[in-house]
Amino acid sequence: MSMGRRIRTLRKNNGLTQQGLSEVVGVSRIYIQALESNRRMPSMKLLHRLAESLNASVTDIVEDIPNKVGRMQLEELLISGEFDVWYRAKKLSRKDLKRIDRIIAALLEDWGDDDAAQ
Repeated sequence: MSMGRRIRTLRKNNGLTQQGLSEVVGVSRIYIQALESNRRMPSMKLLHRLAESLNASVTDIVEDIPNKVGRMQLEELLISGEFDVWYRAKKLSRKDLKRIDRIIAALLEDWGDDDAAQ
């Protein structure tokens, strides 16, 4: 996942619009748009402001771990709607759907506990 896509995912997960994020970090909405489309690269100073504003670490924004499934990949999958398409295509039973919901909830809770410990 590209840095721009990670910024977009984190922004949406925090319920922020591009305008809202731009106001919090002190840049224009157009600049946020350029970051999300990978046309611009943020300075280290801006990366730190973005990370703080997005409840993330700088590493969450810059590090791409393509072979590992983690929080960012799960969040992007849930936001993109691809998961929903996969979900429906599998024709899962109600029991299986509840099991998946419990797994996702447990993962998010575990990640929340990890974040709180840092």
